Amino acid sequence: MGRSVKGNSALARPYRDLVWLAYLTLPPNGGEWWLLPSRGEWRQPPEGGERRPTEWQQPPRGREPRPTNGTEWRQPPSGGERWPTSGTEWRLPSSGGESRPTAGGGEWRLALAHRLAARALHRHPGDLSAARQEVLVRALRQRPRAWPGLPRRLEVVPAIVRSDGHEFTAALESLPPAARAAYALTRLEGLPSEEARRVLGAAGVPEPSVALGLVDALEDEFAPGDHRPAADPTLARVYGRHTPRRRAALFAAFLALLVAAVPYWLTLDDATGNPAPALTLHRVAAGTWQTTTTLDLRAWEPRGTLKDDPQVTGRALRAWLGAVHPETLYGVSPGPPTADPQLLYAGGVDGGIVVLMRDPGRIARYAESQGVSSLELFPEPHQKADAASPLKLSGSRYLLPPWVAEVSSAVLSRLGARWATIAVTDGVTAPIPPVQTGPCWRGPIIRLRAPKVAPGLPYTMIDFGRLSLAAISHQPPPPAPALTSGPHPLDSDTSAFIAWAYLGCSLPFPATEVQSATAWEFWSGALPENATGRWFCTRFTNADGTSTTRAILLATAARETTALPTGQSTNTWNCSRLNHDLVSGTWWRAPSGRWHYLAAASRRITRLGIAAPYITDTITTTTFTTTPGPISTTVPRIKVTLKALTPEGTTPTILQPTSDDTDAEKTSS
Repeated sequence: MGRSVKGNSALARPYRDLVWLAYLTLPPNGGEWWLLPSRGEWRQPPEGGERRPTEWQQPPRGREPRPTNGTEWRQPPSGGERWPTSGTEWRLPSSGGESRPTAGGGEWRLALAHRLAARALHRHPGDLSAARQEVLVRALRQRPRAWPGLPRRLEVVPAIVRSDGHEFTAALESLPPAARAAYALTRLEGLPSEEARRVLGAAGVPEPSVALGLVDALEDEFAPGDHRPAADPTLARVYGRHTPRRRAALFAAFLALLVAAVPYWLTLDDATGNPAPALTLHRVAAGTWQTTTTLDLRAWEPRGTLKDDPQVTGRALRAWLGAVHPETLYGVSPGPPTADPQLLYAGGVDGGIVVLMRDPGRIARYAESQGVSSLELFPEPHQKADAASPLKLSGSRYLLPPWVAEVSSAVLSRLGARWATIAVTDGVTAPIPPVQTGPCWRGPIIRLRAPKVAPGLPYTMIDFGRLSLAAISHQPPPPAPALTSGPHPLDSDTSAFIAWAYLGCSLPFPATEVQSATAWEFWSGALPENATGRWFCTRFTNADGTSTTRAILLATAARETTALPTGQSTNTWNCSRLNHDLVSGTWWRAPSGRWHYLAAASRRITRLGIAAPYITDTITTTTFTTTPGPISTTVPRIKVTLKALTPEGTTPTILQPTSDDTDAEKTSS
């Protein structure tokens, strides 16, 4: 490569994403590759393919591989040679031919992933899309060129950075290559599903939607949370092997030079070689929050039983300064802090050690578990004095804002809220287990109260499996008044709790760090044929400033509730305090089998109408109208136009479903 990725911040993130894409797409453990005797090449045959005279097929379980001429071939030890029983010797291909992975497939897979990523960036400078496409095509075809790698006397494997991710990793590795690629594109690089579908299709994947669906199904099998592979291919571990004396001397000299250079590398702050300043952990004095009106993370004093242990806090700081490769989430900078980080917590958690540190705009969570150290970087949550989020220490414990005095939890349920008081010790909650309910997300919902911070009322937050929690609330429909203070928390409103329980089975699980989740119920009332409906506009605001708005109709008929997506928008003011005017419409099938087009509007809309060919146009001065359609089993393919006006004579936001939304209809009892 013309220039090294090391020290180049512009290439660091693309390189990391490409390595992940290649590594996950390539065969786990090196795959099963067989020799083509007529050409001296190694290829992996298509799954379920027919035997051909010159090709080797993967043998049935427990049997030796055989060529079509009947000669038996034995599998040699790792790094050895293939010998047919007839005595003919087949050696591994030369460096100019195709490379066959041996039992050390993890090493081959890691080296090849880096080779593909580096080559793609070199061939397509400044064009990440082209580089991504090249990596994916080559990884899917599984026909890499030779990788010289490190000498065979050293073993290089991906570092294990998550001790709790082995089960998820095994399930991920069992998926087809296209599905593993879809996971890398959507869950690690963060591409939207539509873009990932395009990339997969361009790479020759026959059914990209199936690959994306397998990723969703995989995550449905695990509790909602931040599931990641246990091994990180962007961070490697090197192990030595026994070598002959002469080679051992050469390797020892090489390693001596390598070790001698480590202290120098650790003192580099940038590519220019300027030494990094000596940093220490900044500690806020206890009770600072009572002396300031800025009640955010800057007012949090350090807590935890190990906050005064210099060895633990020193290891955590050195990890952030470069001793541990960080896992960066949601677009935060992976670089080390440039000023003294603030210590928030250091203590033992569920048999391990957790340290939380803050750099303006970022939170670092350092963890030690069973001898493995890890470092995760999250965006700093934007906190309000009367709605500050706890920070997650582990899967079931939270560090509370120092001014929060009361905590309880509940699970989203259609039976309403059942709050349980949670014990707190030194600002850390007792375990609050994650909720596992298949495709529905149920929380937990955390209710907090800070009596000394005005107005001292409870507020509610939901755990989406990230570092911080999201404020969750509900705005009741008319005739309830529109509160100037904003939507209600879910502490006492049974109707709101039940609504969110249904929405938790209807909305996709958020893919990023969410700051707030609001369900604005802008209309409720009677539907045709004695059915009832509740129409919501849900808004998810993310830590990076982006947002997603979705309209959802919960229609109940014959004791069955159906969730109908009725349109969405991204990065708008819709359904926020800046834009309360909304209209939404959709086709709905009544129990009789007849379709009706339904349209509802928010309280300020003064005129609402439906216009479409083949159906009766309607216009009303109320906030709901409907018109009958055909009797059929499929959604009518009739383009419907909604017309509406505000008191000022302007057109409000109008949300209508796409064909994908129509197909996503979900039903629950």
